[in-house]
Amino acid sequence: MNRKEIKKIMLFLLAFMLVFPVYSFGKAEAVQAAALKAPKLSKVVRVNKSVKITWKKSKGASGYYVMRKTENSSWKKIKTVKGGSKTSYTDKKVKSGTTYYYTVKAYKGKKVSSYNKKGLKIVYELPTTTKPDTTGGNTTATGSTAANTASEYTIETDMVLSGSGSGYHAKLVACTATSAVSFGIQYDKHARAPYTGKAWFMIENVAHNGAGGQNYIWVQKAARDKTYHVMLTVKKDGTCSCYINGKLAKSVKNSSLANTTVYLRVEGSARLNGDSVNATFSNIELKADGKYYADKIWGTHDFTTNKGIKADASGYAASKRVTIKGKVKGLASGQDWDSAYEQVSGIIQFVN
Repeated sequence: MNRKEIKKIMLFLLAFMLVFPVYSFGKAEAVQAAALKAPKLSKVVRVNKSVKITWKKSKGASGYYVMRKTENSSWKKIKTVKGGSKTSYTDKKVKSGTTYYYTVKAYKGKKVSSYNKKGLKIVYELPTTTKPDTTGGNTTATGSTAANTASEYTIETDMVLSGSGSGYHAKLVACTATSAVSFGIQYDKHARAPYTGKAWFMIENVAHNGAGGQNYIWVQKAARDKTYHVMLTVKKDGTCSCYINGKLAKSVKNSSLANTTVYLRVEGSARLNGDSVNATFSNIELKADGKYYADKIWGTHDFTTNKGIKADASGYAASKRVTIKGKVKGLASGQDWDSAYEQVSGIIQFVN
């Protein structure tokens, strides 16, 4: 082999060493970076006096940084969770009435993943101060909640109602296909005296859908644009108890709800075409078959009956919140929420 051929071989080897190590290194870096992905956020919920966030495992991570911000602050690390298999953190340093956002970064050594910049949102409201109910819930004990009140079925929430026009309401509903008990706030300009043009807590006890099957009970005065902690419970014998801010307000009996499967709903309705409703249900807690699980997220089904009203359950999985708002449209001349009660509502039913 002469000197000229040796020189060609050396130049080829030099070119190979310059090009392929850089390519391989860059490719390895790309693979390594791709392996440590931003954790997928699952949900954020209120748990008693704290907020719990959960996420999916990030492959290759040795731990996670939990980040939090408010409406008026930027992202800040609040916890280092050690262990790549850990997928939750409970934040106990929260204040009632504050909107929080949570997100998570994965880390491995000095390497840190990207993160979901939008995060998960929750409006944290301090739960009602509880006092154990030792008499089975059908009492005037304060602090009654889904967690401490005996029942087969319970729906509990922080409720706010506003709207415009001649009438609108926000209600909790326990029902079968042909009977129901609902409880909530109603404003009606056409209600009989002394309830005319005022907001009242009202119970509607529907024994059946036929004529004369409905019984209305006005419980106490309410205010629009004000938050109330409201709960409706159903016992095995069909006794339904209604609570306002942790205190028993009224109980009624509906035998059609006894010893059967009961479905739990939130409902927002308005009275006439052009009337609007804006109903917010926050911190929703549910109980079925006598069992209550604080962290459980139920399924939801939209049974809205009016095309002008939107029932939005998109915030339920993240913050146990449902909103129902809009204007009634499409009623025939002379129809209202009494004569066309199946056409005026936004409804979300919870699926156990």
